[in-house]
Amino acid sequence: MNGNWIRERIGWEPYLRPFLFKKLPQGTGWMATLGNLSVLLFVLLFFTGIVLAMYYNPSPDKACQSIDYIMNEVPMGSILRGLHHWGAGAMVLVVFVHLLATFFSGSYKAPRELTWIVGVVLFLVTLGLGFTGYLLPWDMKAYWATVVSSSIVKSAPGIGDYMGRIMLGGESVSGLTLTRFYAIHMLLLPALLVILVVMHIYLVRVHGLAEHAEAKSAESEIGRPVQRFFPEHLFRSSIVFCVVLVILIGLSVFGTVPREEMAGTIIDSYQPKPEWYYMWLFQLLTYFSGIWETIVSLIVPVVAIAVLFLVPFLGHPNIRSLADRPAAMAMGVTGVVCIVYLNLMGFASVRPYGETIPVPDRTLSAHEKRGLFVYVERECAYCHQISGRGGNRVGPDLANVASKGRTEDYLNRYVKNPQAVKSTSIMPKYDLSDKDLTALSGIMLALDFSKYPMKIMKREEVLKSISASQSSTTENVQAHLPGGSATASEEAKDR
Repeated sequence: MNGNWIRERIGWEPYLRPFLFKKLPQGTGWMATLGNLSVLLFVLLFFTGIVLAMYYNPSPDKACQSIDYIMNEVPMGSILRGLHHWGAGAMVLVVFVHLLATFFSGSYKAPRELTWIVGVVLFLVTLGLGFTGYLLPWDMKAYWATVVSSSIVKSAPGIGDYMGRIMLGGESVSGLTLTRFYAIHMLLLPALLVILVVMHIYLVRVHGLAEHAEAKSAESEIGRPVQRFFPEHLFRSSIVFCVVLVILIGLSVFGTVPREEMAGTIIDSYQPKPEWYYMWLFQLLTYFSGIWETIVSLIVPVVAIAVLFLVPFLGHPNIRSLADRPAAMAMGVTGVVCIVYLNLMGFASVRPYGETIPVPDRTLSAHEKRGLFVYVERECAYCHQISGRGGNRVGPDLANVASKGRTEDYLNRYVKNPQAVKSTSIMPKYDLSDKDLTALSGIMLALDFSKYPMKIMKREEVLKSISASQSSTTENVQAHLPGGSATASEEAKDR
């Protein structure tokens, strides 16, 4: 038996050799390795996923325990899970950057329209793998992100409820949802991805890589080195993959895979948040309320996907230079800037809030202390910061209230019924007693740091001081009853 016997049976000469030694356009650079990097990352995720699936139990009462077992008991389990977790994020990022590079270079132009469309579907399937995958740990993040996303699907007119039941396996997120996502993540989407990758590679093989405009005149240069898929391009791709793999291994060894409490754990201040590649949409929805939130949650993704599919058919088919496509450049740059900005704002908004409260460094009156207690109890920090600290930036900074010339009456009316004062306000109504309303207005008007320096109080400190104050008040009242001490009566009078 010799090498010819093997070559004859695997079709080396007529089929594999032309593909392996195919010449590439002059000027093919490092950005062209992104496609190969995406495939290699998928191979990495495929094999690490197989190993993890051997120890994972897709049931609500065992999922978290099986993750703990993988992380703590399985040899190199924490590294395998780290590679799978960080590799998944890397694959989404690489496929996205690959799409951007193709868009800005105009490589989707004729005759490569179908190559672009298959690439877009690959990107959507990659997002689907991420979406179904992050439910599997069955922690708070996974559970609530699925609840929020399923509510978007259910809000679709007509077929929303039906699609929601198909997605969840019932009316709500349950054990059926977990097993359904597990099957889709492990079987359906990987198989679909393999088919699409084969189609994509075939189309690239048929039409070749798009040639840069400056490379056309350079092809005739004598002595210019020939670039082939093997060994030149494959060598570059190997270097890029090795660098990325070293980074992923470093993150797996020295980093920590984010882990939250088991789904169903009661955490009062918990904020649902998705993975970073969905954060832009999550943040966008915070700017709308009511029916507009439903409309935006449905229209924006649908329009974005439709535009991606239509990109090859917009504009002149023979113009690929970015300088000659100002509309395409503006659309692409605007889209990237918006996604990056919304992601940054999204991560800023899900940071822990309400743990600290800036207050003026002076003795607060009993009225102001009560207002501070209402601020903490009603979780005002969920939307408001004080001098840029302690909360989220959904609503106005409360340290600016005094400088705006607001009055106690205005603040009382606004907190009780914001839309009656300002029709465009997204702040909800608060049914507070008159005493609590004036107390809350009092502490807001007291937040004037131009007169007093700032002091930082902790949430527990505020709650404890109010409890102690209430306890002291009770003792003072008892002191006025028959048998009460004169000293207690005098302290009550002083208060």
